[in-house]
Parts: sequence; C-alpha cells; structure tokens
Amino acid sequence: MFLVIGSGPAGVACSAALLARGAQVTMVDGGVTLDGLRREALDRLRRLPPSRWTGADAAFVKEGTDASPAGIPLKLAYGSSYPYDDPVGQPITTVGAESKPSWARGGLSAVWGAAVLPYRDEDLRGWPISESDLAPHYRSILAMVPTSGREDAIAELFPLHTDRPAPPRSSSQASSLLGDVRRNGASARSAGMWIGASRLAMRSQPAAGDDGCVQCGLCMYGCPAGLIYNSTSTLEMLQSDPRFVYRTGLVVERLVEEAGHVRACARDVATGSNDDILADRVFVGAGVLGSTRLLLASLEAYGEHVTMKDSCYFLLPLVRYRSDRDAAIEPRHTLAQVFVELVDPAISPHTVHLQVYTHNELYRMAIAGVLGPLDQIFGGIVERVALSRLLLIQGYLHSDQSAEIDVTLDHPTSRAPALRLVGRDNPAMLPALGAVVAKLRAQRSILRALPAGPLLRVGKPGRGFHSGGTLPMRRHPGRLETDTMGRPGGTGRVHVIDASVFPSIPATTITLSVMANAHRIGTEAVA
Repeated sequence: MFLVIGSGPAGVACSAALLARGAQVTMVDGGVTLDGLRREALDRLRRLPPSRWTGADAAFVKEGTDASPAGIPLKLAYGSSYPYDDPVGQPITTVGAESKPSWARGGLSAVWGAAVLPYRDEDLRGWPISESDLAPHYRSILAMVPTSGREDAIAELFPLHTDRPAPPRSSSQASSLLGDVRRNGASARSAGMWIGASRLAMRSQPAAGDDGCVQCGLCMYGCPAGLIYNSTSTLEMLQSDPRFVYRTGLVVERLVEEAGHVRACARDVATGSNDDILADRVFVGAGVLGSTRLLLASLEAYGEHVTMKDSCYFLLPLVRYRSDRDAAIEPRHTLAQVFVELVDPAISPHTVHLQVYTHNELYRMAIAGVLGPLDQIFGGIVERVALSRLLLIQGYLHSDQSAEIDVTLDHPTSRAPALRLVGRDNPAMLPALGAVVAKLRAQRSILRALPAGPLLRVGKPGRGFHSGGTLPMRRHPGRLETDTMGRPGGTGRVHVIDASVFPSIPATTITLSVMANAHRIGTEAVA
C-alpha cells in the first residue's frame, strides 16, 4: 500500500498517477471542512437558480471579508476561515513573513485564485528537471481539471497543454484592454510583452444540469456553484476506485523508515490518540509548511535552518484612458481576466507574471476605507470617474528577485514544537519592481493605461502563497535536499511531492506545476 499525505492539489495529482499505475493508495489528511450551518446555507443557495439569488441569500459568503489598498488581509471561503484552521495545535511564529498551512480537505485549493500557467525552461535554471519532463504531466492534469483559456499570444511562450480549453468570458473592461493590445500586438511582443486572456481552472461553460459560470461576481468569496476547481472534486473521483481509501481526521507528525516499509505516526484529530500506519512508500503533499515541519521532525533536524523561496507578490493599480460606465453593473467573474507576461532582460532574466483584474466591489470597499468620513461626499465621484477606469494588477517576481523566509523547527520540549519563519530581504527586489512599473509606463500607448506607481503595494514574503524550496531537488542532494523523485537524503521510501522540492519559484502560477510534478513523481515511483 502507498500512503499519500494531504488531499490538496499535490496529493490528488500523485494519487491519480499511482492508481493509473495499478497501485493501492490510502490518503490521509486533517479533513477540516466548512461548518455545518454554512454548508446548509450554501446547499440552499445552490438549489436556487442564480436568477433568483438575492443579496440576503448570498450575504453569508461575504462575511468577514475586508479590503484595503494592500489587498484582502486573508481570503476566506464562504465567509469561513476553515482552510487555515489548525485541528491539532502545531504552533507557527512569524517575523517579517506571512504564510499559513492548511489542514483542510482540499488544502488551499479552497481559496486560491485558479490561475494556471506552466513553467518555461528559462525560469527553471538550476532545476534537475526541465519543461519537457513536466509537459506530459501538464497534459494529464489538464485532462482532469476544467480549464478556461484560448490560443493567443501567451501560447507562444506557454503551451496550453490541452486540446479543448473552454473559451473564457471576458468583462467589458478586459475585452476593451485585449482589443487595444491586439491592435498593437506586434509592438507589444517587440517590447517583450505577451498579453492575452487569463487561463483559469474553472468550468465556465454550461454542462448537463447547470448553466456553467453565470458571472455572479462572487468569485473572491467562494463560487456558490462550485465551478472554481477545488481538489476535493478530484478526491471524489478517486473515491470511486476500489483501490483508493480516504481516511480523514488524521495528522501525520513523524515518518520512520524501517526495513521494507515506512511507519507514519499520526494523531487522530477527534480523540488525540496515536494511530500508526505502515506503508510501502509515503508521498508527502501537506503543503510547504506542513511538509517541511513533518520532514524536519522526521529527520530530527531541530534547529537546522532551511530556506523557503518565495515569489514576490505585489499589487499595482492600472488606470485606463477609457472609461467603462457598465463595469460596475455588468455580469462578470472577478478572477483574473488578463495575463501579461514580461520577458525583458532589463527587468529580469526570468518571466515576470502579471494578472489583471477588472471591476470588483472590493475596490469600492478599499477606497471607502481610505476616504473615511469623506466617502459620504466624494464616494459618488470616485465611482463615476475612478472605478470605471480602474484595473488591478496582481504581480509576481521569480524567487531569485524576491525576499526569502528562514525556517527552523524548535526542539520538541513539548509535543508540538514551533515552526519559526523569519523574512529575509532581497536587494534585487525593489529595483525589479521599479523596472516593472517603468516598463508599463513606457508601454502606456499599447495598454492605453497608466500604472499608478505610488500606489504599489508589496506583500510580506509568503503573502502570495507562491512559496516552496525548503527541501530542493538536486541531482546530487545533500542533507535536507531531495533527489528528482522528492526523496530526502537518507531516505528511500519517502517522497515529497509539493512545492517544498522546487529549487526556485518561477513567477508564473504555482499550482499547475505542483500538480504536474506530483503526477510525475507518482508515475515514476511505480516500476
């Protein structure tokens, strides 16, 4: 029997590959889910046709969500923080960093932004594997994950890896921006800008029994119809296979490799009792913080420092020349609408990834917070003049130009030692961000928009959840490094399958590549 730890994107991708090779698979995770009252309210909402949803019906999904110029403090799911709830009490301390693990069923796929792009070889320098090693596994993953996208300029750099992407539904602001870019397409590419429709792991088109995405604008709170990909949907598919067993409510705290098998020392969430599981091999996909804690404890690397690489997350308003008076009232989804890929050695030797978001009611909330009492006077003017032109860029840099996080695990003076995260600055980060703003300003005639550079906001390391690299893959791994199969030095039957093994973190979206690499390891682990 093979044991998979974690039901997030890495865990389900690896499990699917193992089952395809004929293996017996048991998956365990903490299994935290949405509370019963919210689940009942969500079920009631889903039974209504979207045309009959009222503000009161959907109010619960917005509870607790706030917005400021620095973004959303913590993205919730249907008004709940359950994706971050700790059922067993594993302490984390942070200094100059911001990151959270997940013990939820489906992991952080309950709250992600659904953007999916593969990696390019140019962004994988120093990796012991290449884009060609991941390519067939991208295709396997996108056969399981619904994808919205189109063959456009971005596909020149980033193949779709699927033959039938669903056409995206663009807002009027996105259509206007993409129309301007198409008219200046040759100029954009010669300037090192590849611009096209976003690629999203969501089901945008109708299917049997439903209308697909109805563009209700609630994406940032949690899709009421469940159309944004969550790995629990793949988990449900896996559970139909008699060779797959899912055990929820277990948190693995230590792995011990013994003769011919691995002992996974788990704790029952409900009772606190110990539950040891014997497996031929173990595949660890508990997320970068969960997997790092587990491996540091298993290797007794208490007090030893590892580095968590991070892709710098930043927000930058973009103001269009043209006003769109319908932006606030038209039906639309509120995930990323447009991708901009910057390939310019004057900015970075790597791709810089920008996701463009069009109108969202959270923008109004953020501006109201800035204006305070003056919102009563100027709020209407802001709505008419500013929000009809405002787009928001959510951008990422390669980890080589981003701050890092130093990670240590305290010696266990108690049952649950603290995982300590300390942010470390990177002197290359601010010049790179300045170059991005200057680039967009210089290409304003292509975008028909100006970046609001003074309003640039940069998240603490870890804030964007595009992190990993604590146990990096190497051709010749040393201590606290892994081989190309995710096996830490000194082990032969334990495989780490999430972003913990990425030697660097490219700027382009992380989840698709996490799933592809986990699928690759699962495929190659079965002889």
